[in-house]
Amino acid sequence: MKDIERNGYVLNWLGGNVPIQGEGTIDGKPFYFRARGAQWSLEIDYVEEADRPPMWWHVEEWGEWPDAGYMPADVALEMIDKAVALYREQRPQEIGPDHPGWADHVLRAWSDDLLGTQPATALLGIDDDELEKRAVERGFPFNSYHEVAKASKARRQALAVEMAPFNFPADFDEKERAILLFWGKGMLSTDQASRFLSMRPESMPARARFLGIPTPIEQRDED
Repeated sequence: MKDIERNGYVLNWLGGNVPIQGEGTIDGKPFYFRARGAQWSLEIDYVEEADRPPMWWHVEEWGEWPDAGYMPADVALEMIDKAVALYREQRPQEIGPDHPGWADHVLRAWSDDLLGTQPATALLGIDDDELEKRAVERGFPFNSYHEVAKASKARRQALAVEMAPFNFPADFDEKERAILLFWGKGMLSTDQASRFLSMRPESMPARARFLGIPTPIEQRDED
């Protein structure tokens, strides 16, 4: 679907699946529509990969995961119309760092997953902890990507602490061999070795044999 003029805006294109996406212009400003998972959003004064929030945006839940990623084009047009009507009603003004509402504007964009943690902290001149503190104070949910990254970092740190007593080599290949040797000798459980290697348990015996390392069963047979 391309080059449609309707309700005071121009839709340059709309299409795709997971996500459904669309771009156009309204009042000379670019906008971006996106529908994925269980929500859709429209950003106005959108700049791809920009390290700043859009001038205005609207996010709304739609269906259940992953329904929104398969939203029909006619429904997507209705959602764009709805957001444009809200934009016209609210008549937002462009704001910058000198505006008293700038901090909340940036924080809300971060909360709505429209701005990453690094640009948000850079724009506000604060660190991650202060960003989270301000979000809590204002009742804003944490950015979902931030939460995933934070959980991943915590898992890596916990894994590093668990692996530290074994003094595995730093080199990747040598560390892999050492872990498989420890596993084969029964010094590591299958669950531990799997997590240390980031490898599925069922893949470990074949990998050990490829490297000439006896598996726990083969080791017992040798003994």
